[in-house]
Amino acid sequence: MDQRRALIAVVLIFVVLFGYNYWAGQQARQRAELEGAGDPTAAVTETTEGTASNAVEPGGTAADAGEPAERRTPSGDLVSDEVMGESVVESVTLEPERIVTVATPIYEAKISTHGADIVSWKLLEYDAADSVAVNLVPEGSRGLPLAVGYGPETVEARRRGFEYNGPDRIDLTEGSSSATLRFESVGADGVNLTRIYTFDPTTYAFSTTVQVIVPPGPAARRELSLGWPGIMPTERKEEDRAISSVAMVDGGASRHNLGGLKKESKKDAGEIAWVTSQSRYFMAAVAPVESMFDETLRFGDEDLRTAGFDATMQFNGESAEQTFLVYAGPQDFLAISNLGIELESAVDLGWRVTRPLSVLMLRALTAVYKVIPNYGLVIILFSILTKLAFYRLTHKSFSEMKRMQDLQPKQKALQEKYKDDKEGLAQAQMELYKTEKVNPLGGCLPMLLQMPVFVALFQVLRTTIELRGAPFALWITDLSQPDTIATIFGFPIHILPLVMGVGMLVQQKFTSKDPQQAMMGNLMPILFTAMFYNFASGLVLYWSVNTALSIWQQYYIHSGGKTEEAESEPAVVATEATSTTAAPDFSDAEPAPPTNGPTNGSGRKTNGSGRKKKGRRKK
Repeated sequence: MDQRRALIAVVLIFVVLFGYNYWAGQQARQRAELEGAGDPTAAVTETTEGTASNAVEPGGTAADAGEPAERRTPSGDLVSDEVMGESVVESVTLEPERIVTVATPIYEAKISTHGADIVSWKLLEYDAADSVAVNLVPEGSRGLPLAVGYGPETVEARRRGFEYNGPDRIDLTEGSSSATLRFESVGADGVNLTRIYTFDPTTYAFSTTVQVIVPPGPAARRELSLGWPGIMPTERKEEDRAISSVAMVDGGASRHNLGGLKKESKKDAGEIAWVTSQSRYFMAAVAPVESMFDETLRFGDEDLRTAGFDATMQFNGESAEQTFLVYAGPQDFLAISNLGIELESAVDLGWRVTRPLSVLMLRALTAVYKVIPNYGLVIILFSILTKLAFYRLTHKSFSEMKRMQDLQPKQKALQEKYKDDKEGLAQAQMELYKTEKVNPLGGCLPMLLQMPVFVALFQVLRTTIELRGAPFALWITDLSQPDTIATIFGFPIHILPLVMGVGMLVQQKFTSKDPQQAMMGNLMPILFTAMFYNFASGLVLYWSVNTALSIWQQYYIHSGGKTEEAESEPAVVATEATSTTAAPDFSDAEPAPPTNGPTNGSGRKTNGSGRKKKGRRKK
């Protein structure tokens, strides 16, 4: 009855998990169709030509239009200043917008003269799931929006026109020197803003300098802030936990993912070295060069599925100048490490305990790839190497498991004998283990020692951008995605998880000879197959190879392969079969003289007087 209930439970779990996968795929497909229904060029045309419904006509301001000034909340919604409860300075006439394009071999940036903000940042070497270049600035949003606060007033740069004396397009080749762009805005309110960008064609990192002049006076609040609106998902399936914002606060990385930010924004105060906005594989980060932020507000947008931030720093006096290092590109751990600001801490490589191992394995993977330029082969090689590294441990583990199987008849006999005496059964089993020299935990402990390595490698294969778009062979064209070979009635068919599950079922045949235990043990392959079904094919490939190697190792043990423990076992058995107590060692005694005398009844010779003949030992 218990077995039947367990089987029903597994079937239900299997149906629910696969049913959920099917439902999630349908929802994602419908969402993509809805998002693609509109004309994506319309919004861009409105922005670049200044014809959007909320744009200010040339020569006028928001106040002249007779409507309350509007601004965007962190999520991008337009609200009036009355709603925001702040006074926003509107004193500069907006000229027609110009878009300045900076094109390099690896990215294309677009900067608007309205605010000197970044309105587009496309990564030319990476495509999103819709086969267009990854854009780290959501459409209609702005990267590095600048705001200056003094006293009760706030000046938002995007609501002001900036003067730019340069070409509308700058093309930088790999051999080009860096390019510097300067944007200036002089306000009738006494607030002057200057923004300077310096771009390098060989790296995703660039610098931006902000110069601020505010009116003299005893204003208590003097601050400037920069931010990023978030990065939209680029993959077909992207978990909320992968969409996050990380900040280095008081020397420690503080991570908030979209799951928590959808409920409420998170505010941190302290010495903040840098703040990021991240998707699964990409990142935009801002770090002050000679100072630190004092406060950061991180927020989530459930509709766009982004996690953005605003970071603020205080300044004294009537002017301020701050330079910021900005990184906007892939979460390439090695490239980010070279920036020298510990930004690599923002890359999710698992728990703090296993993170050093993850870093070591990531470096090893990329190093081997330089020799074997196929990450599928590299993963197979790593699976073989980890199996060799832990061969003795796993061999001992499998050997102990086999010896426990061999004891099952004796254990059943003890269970029958002590079926009404639990204490007696426990004591008898311990005596049995002691006599047979078997450790009941011997099969588990060696496996536990390997867990940190497996967890670290799991995290690396799951998150590293090096596997994104990396092909292996045949139908496996992207090791960062499930290996879909076909779709039947909207349900994707993945081969590797099924192969892995069959392999685990075969492996289970070596684990237990008890039908009841085998029944329960067969649940694990089914659950693992369901759990791994939508995992990245690179991770499933590693586990499948590891399973195949484990099957071979267990077959070798069960077919008579000898280990050090097995070789010593016959001697132990022979000794125990001879006597349960150790016999005296007379190998060094002098031989007794021959005698034909009577015995003492115990089979031993006597000297005729009935006493035992004594032998002399050598001194």
